[in-house]
Amino acid sequence: MSPTKASRPPVILLIGTVDTKSDEMAYLRESVEHLGGTAVVMDVGVLGKGGFTPNIPNTEVAAAAGVTLQQVMETGDENTSMKLMATGATLLAVQWYVEGRFDGLLALGGTMGTDLALDVANALPLGCPKVVLSTIAYSPLIPPDRIPPDLIMRLWAGGLYGL
Repeated sequence: MSPTKASRPPVILLIGTVDTKSDEMAYLRESVEHLGGTAVVMDVGVLGKGGFTPNIPNTEVAAAAGVTLQQVMETGDENTSMKLMATGATLLAVQWYVEGRFDGLLALGGTMGTDLALDVANALPLGCPKVVLSTIAYSPLIPPDRIPPDLIMRLWAGGLYGL
């Protein structure tokens, strides 16, 4: 670990859909900051803007995938839209990690958000801390080969019932 990285508080990349989960993402950001860390929020939502401004807006995530957010929204298929966002999120996360801009990943989501989070987690190197809060944790919907060996996954009841 470089002296610069060792001397700063941990930086956590928070990934989620700010358009539909603004309250939850804001809560996670505040929790990380309350514990002395720095939170960098990446919005992977495909429905537009959320309740606060993320550090990495969904327009930037779409651009990393080689498309505009409008093109993502116009696919007409939520699965296709989220796959495009997963591509952009993965490319950005790997780039940022290589550049030393964050130290660990915390992502939350339902079925599609979890799928996106697992794409990102699998692209990050072994040893990079990875936590996924999921409404489908421990579910047969997640094939075992999608879960990296150093991933912590927890059931996210708030995704089912709200904060």
